[in-house]
Amino acid sequence: VLFLVLDEFTKVINFAVAKPVRENLWRGLSNEARYEAKPIVDTLANRWGGGTAAFLMSLLDRIMVHTGMGETIEDGTKSLLGFPPLLILCSISVVWWFIVSADLGHIRHRIDIELKKQE
Repeated sequence: VLFLVLDEFTKVINFAVAKPVRENLWRGLSNEARYEAKPIVDTLANRWGGGTAAFLMSLLDRIMVHTGMGETIEDGTKSLLGFPPLLILCSISVVWWFIVSADLGHIRHRIDIELKKQE
């Protein structure tokens, strides 16, 4: 049951946030440029995202082992400040993407204003 809930949550996040952001990257490009570049960018973004997540989890695990931060529970899982390390990384990622999205939205707004002035 937990897996199904997490799977649905992942789909909601993908359709509500990730897909619109990805599609907005192509705004203003010709269909030909979009057709040629989209598979390359999507593949690189997906592989970079997966690789980065694996690297960060491994790095956090090593930091926890070498510094003695966190604790290991009886079943072998680790916790940091009482939370799973993945939750800590996801929280940091959410804050990071919020800041990046707000900045990109501000930049896009300024570009749109400049384009309206030129019309």
